[in-house]
Amino acid sequence: MRTPTLMRRLWLVVGLLLPILGALGCERRGNGARGPSADSLAPEGPDQITWEARFSMDEGGRRRAAITAQKMEQYKTEDSTYSIWRTLVDTNRVRSHVFDEQGDSSATIVADSVVFFSQEGRFEAYGNVVVTTQDGRRLNSEHLTWNQADRTIRTRRFVRITTPTERVQGNGLVADEDLETYQIGSFTAEVEVENDS
Repeated sequence: MRTPTLMRRLWLVVGLLLPILGALGCERRGNGARGPSADSLAPEGPDQITWEARFSMDEGGRRRAAITAQKMEQYKTEDSTYSIWRTLVDTNRVRSHVFDEQGDSSATIVADSVVFFSQEGRFEAYGNVVVTTQDGRRLNSEHLTWNQADRTIRTRRFVRITTPTERVQGNGLVADEDLETYQIGSFTAEVEVENDS
């Protein structure tokens, strides 16, 4: 009877592999009494994880920006603190709202993920980025940067802007956050012209 012998060998192999695999999957976090090692200075993983995360930023007592996502991971390094906002399913994306100086909504930014640099007041949106404004302007790109200090949206990548009267696309963009004024690098445009005849 070979089956019991084969089964014993199989259980022996499983019994030997489980402790080895278990030890490989273990991770120790926290600072030991000996102080940090050189390896521990590199970020291994997030310092904090928040589910169903919401964050709002104020400026001069007025709401300036807000971010919501299914998951937020915060990282702290020697020279900066940043957070990565992401979703777990394609149908639920990261939403960021930008507010003007009066506290009114000026733009909504939707993306697959957002990296927020809190000390700089800047975030970078990645993956199928869509910006919409209150007056019907729309921007599409794969990446953009929003800067709180100068109230601009920037990208070096391909961008398409659609307004009620024009469609412009090109590579590279500097725009104000409500897309009222913008500069695009090399571009093509379609403009709707009214005929007076």
